[in-house]
Amino acid sequence: MIAALRAETRKLLTVRSTYVIVLISLAIVALFAGFGGGFRALPPDLQSPDLLSKEAGNAIVFVGLILAFAGLLLLAHEYRYNTIMYTLTNSPHRTRVLFAKIIVVSLFAAITSIIVCLFSPLCTIIGAHLHGYHIVAQHFDYWSILSKGVFVGWGYAMYAFILIAILRNQVGAIVVFLLIPLIGENILTAIFSHAGKYLPFTSLQSVILRGGGGRPTDLLSVSHSASLVLLYIFVGLLVSFALFVRRDAN
Repeated sequence: MIAALRAETRKLLTVRSTYVIVLISLAIVALFAGFGGGFRALPPDLQSPDLLSKEAGNAIVFVGLILAFAGLLLLAHEYRYNTIMYTLTNSPHRTRVLFAKIIVVSLFAAITSIIVCLFSPLCTIIGAHLHGYHIVAQHFDYWSILSKGVFVGWGYAMYAFILIAILRNQVGAIVVFLLIPLIGENILTAIFSHAGKYLPFTSLQSVILRGGGGRPTDLLSVSHSASLVLLYIFVGLLVSFALFVRRDAN
């Protein structure tokens, strides 16, 4: 298992797409949090003691979707370039291979989520300072924000990984991963109204976006939302493991 973890870590950290995705995510955070939320912020917004908390939540909800592509591509590249055959030859236990990928993707999602949740408030503070604004004393619960941010980032990564494990097509998985939260769930919410809060991405986002970010007030509680997300991921991973073990590698 250790060898499989080392191999998957090497695959993740030796492709340019991983670093491009991280840099794009940080650039987006700097633009929206630093320039939009800090430098160009409205003075009344700077009087909110929850400003930095909301910026951290909005950041991970938005760029967490982008960071998840690193985990998606970890498996997608193997099918695209047909290196999955070599992976399974070196480690014939398919469940071990998939477990190793899930662990590596989870660690990557956790680390990058923490960075985003801390980088966003920092950009907001710097942006406001450069404009000469003053931010009132902030209530920033590090443990609550970071734990929820890690959960949201990890949830995005697992959703993306499940899609590529089931579809085994890079373009198809990327398109579906973008369409579901950006278009699909909005349409379903408009049709089924209150039932929309039970949808996968809506329930994931509601873990950290509560009472801010333009979210509805009738969301599920944090514990119920997190439990629903874990259920979605558990079922998705079961299907992924079943298909990965039974289907051809190429």
